[in-house]
Amino acid sequence: MAAQTAASETPAPTAAPADSSTAAAAVVPTPDSVGRDLVAENMIKDYVLAAVAASIVPVPLFDIAAVVAIELRMIQKLSELYGKPFSESLGRSVIASLAGGVVGYGAGMAVAVSLTKLIPGVGWMLGMVSLPVIAGAATYAIGRVFVKHYENGGDIFNLSADAMRAYYKQQFEKGKALAAKVKARKEAAATDDVAAAH
Repeated sequence: MAAQTAASETPAPTAAPADSSTAAAAVVPTPDSVGRDLVAENMIKDYVLAAVAASIVPVPLFDIAAVVAIELRMIQKLSELYGKPFSESLGRSVIASLAGGVVGYGAGMAVAVSLTKLIPGVGWMLGMVSLPVIAGAATYAIGRVFVKHYENGGDIFNLSADAMRAYYKQQFEKGKALAAKVKARKEAAATDDVAAAH
């Protein structure tokens, strides 16, 4: 009789962990979403690298056009990653609204710095020092805005630049540090290449 009671109680403990693991699975992000977040972060960093490189182009305003093209490509790839629709015209509009709507954090500053390349001698150097960091930071901030919006279930058609402006500004500051590191690495690599050539 005691053996029958013990046998009938054995399944109960096995059922409890299954229920608790189901509850834990609901709280913990799925491996797919964690993997996607890592892919998105690495993708954004790759596009920051490309934006920094493009901003070194010595032709004023062409550098800005190249950076915008890189940012649009990044938005397109993030849209594909999150299974969201993409529109180039809306992408351009969001970039302009975010970068242009925060004074000192994007388009206006980038254009001004790009135009300093027209000043003979010192202007080109000023542009080369400042623009890569601004372009990289803006690219990083735009990428992070799209990731946050997509993770919250939104798409490019309902992204409000006004609602994301504070987040863009915060991410721009983080992006400046990343872009400065990328720029320093590129400069070190160029110095090493010159030294190796001699």
